[in-house]
Amino acid sequence: MNEQDSESLDSFRESSALELAIKTAEDKGEVLRIIKGYFLSEEDFTNRFPVLAKVAQGLPDAPDEAAPPV
Repeated sequence: MNEQDSESLDSFRESSALELAIKTAEDKGEVLRIIKGYFLSEEDFTNRFPVLAKVAQGLPDAPDEAAPPV
């Protein structure tokens, strides 16, 4: 990934916002939406933020929206 691809995460403020969003996410689906919002692929996220990736890995899977409520 080159520097132009990561402009939104170059500042400490942006990195802190990403960290807070990941740490408060309720499930893996939300994490995916967050990292896509920062224009990161899953691989880039894992490589650049291994600690946050482990946090995300411990979250439950996104609920299956197609399943009828019980």
